[in-house]
Parts: sequence; structure tokens; C-alpha cells
Amino acid sequence: MEALGWNQYGGWRIGIRSFDGKRYYYYAHLRQNYPYAEGLKEGDVVTAGDVIGYMGHTGYSAKENVNNIETVHLHWGLQLIFDESQKESDNEIWIDCYELSKFLYRNRSKAAKVGDSREWKRVVQMRDSAVEDYQKDDCKKDDAMIQ
Repeated sequence: MEALGWNQYGGWRIGIRSFDGKRYYYYAHLRQNYPYAEGLKEGDVVTAGDVIGYMGHTGYSAKENVNNIETVHLHWGLQLIFDESQKESDNEIWIDCYELSKFLYRNRSKAAKVGDSREWKRVVQMRDSAVEDYQKDDCKKDDAMIQ
């Protein structure tokens, strides 16, 4: 998790960079007052199917939690990054996600509401070797710093 917070254009939004740094996933216009899954913070590792946030209609305002958009929706984007010079420049490559959205919808992970809370959690847990490798590397770094 690289970015989490308010942006006057995207409202409450989330930005996630892949471990290899070549993909950036952007989710915007999240729900006011409760945009993210409980406990989510910058630096967290998330896996496909994790509930990270909730659709809303925030944004297009300098003031937090103002809704200047009428319809609840999710704005999401995928940026490809082949070189550091492509980050926040005129050389950015953004993907049209419409066909990808339809594919992901057909293959989505089931989620269930958590009791009477506002939270939702995935039903089926996944194993992701990239996450496991990343966490092992972090443990090695922590062990090296302790010694």
C-alpha cells in the first residue's frame, strides 16, 4: 500500500504499487467517513481479493467528505511503469480497464459482511508466493538490523 488518504480530485483514494514496481493500481472516489477496510494503512501488503475499501462518491472538492459526484461508483486505474521517468510525467502509460473489469467481475472473490459492523472480509483465503517472498525478505532485513 503506497498511498492512502484524501485527494481533492479523487476524494478518498488508495494507491498500490506492485512488488516489482512496474504496476500502480489506483482506486478513487471511495465512501465518505469510512472509505477503507478497518486497520488498513500505508505500507500494508494486500493480495488480490482482499477488501481494501468501499465504493462511494467523494472527490472534486478541496474539503474532505464532500460529495460533488451524484452516483456511487469506483474509479480505478492501472498504470504501467517500465522506467522511473514514467512516474508522474508526460510519459505515463495508463490502461483502459473496462475489459479487465468485466473479467475480474466474473472471477471475483466472495466476500461476507462481518457481523453488524461496516466491514467486509474475503471468504476464501489465498496464497501468493510474491507476498510470501516479500515478507521473508522483510524478516531477513529485520533480523540483520537487530544483530
